[in-house]
Amino acid sequence: MWHGDDRSGEAGFALVLTLIVILALSLLTEVMTRWVSSALDHALAHREEAEAKRQMAETDAVAMYLLATRPLSIRGLELLLIEQLRSRPGAGPLETALSAESYLRLDDRPYRLGDAVLRFQDARGLINLNLGSDYDLYALLGVFGVEAAARGPLISKLQDYVDADSLVRLNGAEAPEYEEAGREPPANAPLRTPWEVRRILDWDKVDGIMREDTSWQLLTATAPLAGFNINTAPPALLALIPWMTPDAVEKVLRWRVERPIASNFYLGLLTGIPVREDPLRDRAFPANSLILTLSAKHWPLERRIAVRLTPKSRDHPWIIDYDVELPRTARDMTSEPAADDLPLSRLLSANP
Repeated sequence: MWHGDDRSGEAGFALVLTLIVILALSLLTEVMTRWVSSALDHALAHREEAEAKRQMAETDAVAMYLLATRPLSIRGLELLLIEQLRSRPGAGPLETALSAESYLRLDDRPYRLGDAVLRFQDARGLINLNLGSDYDLYALLGVFGVEAAARGPLISKLQDYVDADSLVRLNGAEAPEYEEAGREPPANAPLRTPWEVRRILDWDKVDGIMREDTSWQLLTATAPLAGFNINTAPPALLALIPWMTPDAVEKVLRWRVERPIASNFYLGLLTGIPVREDPLRDRAFPANSLILTLSAKHWPLERRIAVRLTPKSRDHPWIIDYDVELPRTARDMTSEPAADDLPLSRLLSANP
């Protein structure tokens, strides 16, 4: 009797131990399976990210090549063929650029190369933070929800920040005001990037500028240039033109796809609004400063490169003012055109 009970107890203990071992092995197998699956997912993500960066680097190289070798025109970047470039006479300052079969628009339109997307934006189509008029800056701040009474003081602080002197404008701020607020003193130099405004006193309180997904960088520039190009301006800036209505903005956007608007006279004919001619401000020709935006399918960020073309330089055909990676900018997908393929056939090599 006693020996039978002992054997029964030993058998029950062995069964429990076996079940515990099986459970432990099952849990270990589950953990290992999840770990392997996670490792494979991470490896795939890293491979896709590396591929995305490679495609962006190739697209960047293509963009720089085109900017350095193809001429700008009122339409955009003329994609002349190799034989056209060879037969093209030396470009003079007043020479009209040849019209190519295809061209790249400079209004942030997306172009696709593989899984990468490239955009060209003429800096003259944006509001210049260093050289913009009080009216332009006032209207721009309204886009970002700043109340009318607060815009004037912000503009004064911006102008105090970028000018070289230490004189304080009404409602402005110089080094003593920054010291009192426990902040670094103003640069007293032009802004280098659109995001530098966050260092200006009280500008860091504007939520529409401080957000990561802000459209601030889509509407502003800091390049050393003057003028405003209606052919490359975003819809949000076209809407700031006095008396411009939403219908008139749509007319401008549709019209300039096929034919650039050469002057304010034609803008008035097209929209029916009175537009004053201002040759010092209004320029139909793009600037030598452009902003490139690069993104890729498997890369969560986007890369923005501010380029100044310097064709007369002996040492370099361009200057990079800034090159940053940041969260992708929220765009209006309802009005966003589909990405066109970059028309590169016959551009990178001559015909045999």
